[in-house]
Amino acid sequence: MKKITALMLMVVLAGCQVRDQQQGQKEQQPAPVEQAPMGLMQAETGIASTTSSAAQNGVSVAANLTSRYNDVRRDCGKPSMPAFLCRGVMLRSTIASTAYSSWNPSPHSQKSGGVSFSYLSKDAKFTGLVFGQKNGFIFYPVLAKPAGTRQIEVLCSYPLDGATQLRLAPGCGAHPYSTDRSRRCQTIGVTTAEQWLANRSTNAWNLCSFDVRDSMNNLGADSFYQTIRAHQLGNFFAGAHDYIELILATWPQNIPNELPIEAFFYLDGGLAGAQHDQQDFYNKTGGRVMPIIKIILPTTASTNAQFIYSAADQVK
Repeated sequence: MKKITALMLMVVLAGCQVRDQQQGQKEQQPAPVEQAPMGLMQAETGIASTTSSAAQNGVSVAANLTSRYNDVRRDCGKPSMPAFLCRGVMLRSTIASTAYSSWNPSPHSQKSGGVSFSYLSKDAKFTGLVFGQKNGFIFYPVLAKPAGTRQIEVLCSYPLDGATQLRLAPGCGAHPYSTDRSRRCQTIGVTTAEQWLANRSTNAWNLCSFDVRDSMNNLGADSFYQTIRAHQLGNFFAGAHDYIELILATWPQNIPNELPIEAFFYLDGGLAGAQHDQQDFYNKTGGRVMPIIKIILPTTASTNAQFIYSAADQVK
């Protein structure tokens, strides 16, 4: 009995000692930082707060988009690695519909083998999307795409809208209004931004496409860099079609889980369309939540795009 009493006393004393140590540690720790309420996140200013994992992901996506937008590297580390592999924002504008899912290639794209995207970055600004559209989706750059998603190859690039609907497949070939000088740039001897602008100056339809396929190897990064330079030197910014156009290889229908979609986006007036797409994606992927990001495009050459996550925009 005495041994038991002694043992109990030792346990009590040990417990008191641990409690005292814990109390001392608490007194030495700084007061916890109070979290702001869940709501608006504007990546450019770093304002962020949330308690849900979905909202945390949205905050992270907005911050990543802002970081990639501000990144102006010439390439991704090698002459064979064009800048779009690691930086900038590749987005496709769409129209929400119950007749199809926005991420599925259109009938035209299924036939041509190419899907049109716009490229947005600090050194490749524009003020509006094709046909005045207000929402769509964003692809991860290849070097940041999640495991298990497809690598969608970028085939060619144009310093502004390439009028690709009428071009030879996959959208990188000649245009019927200029069958000779609108072909692949490298084929007609155009390898620099200055040459591209000189070629176009003789005929507005002389829009040759810079070849940026993987097969370009060590010429690939400079080919896309010349696209950006021509966009800048041509002062393509505030016109109705002044955005860099990319043609990506067409992917199969109805594979949302395999696509490297990073977010749905909207401009002012396009929230309902983005919400429709978010719900559609959720339904057709077995419950995956893809964040909606508001994009505010620059209005002057000296202002920058903003990427904003707001909990109030989400329907999932």
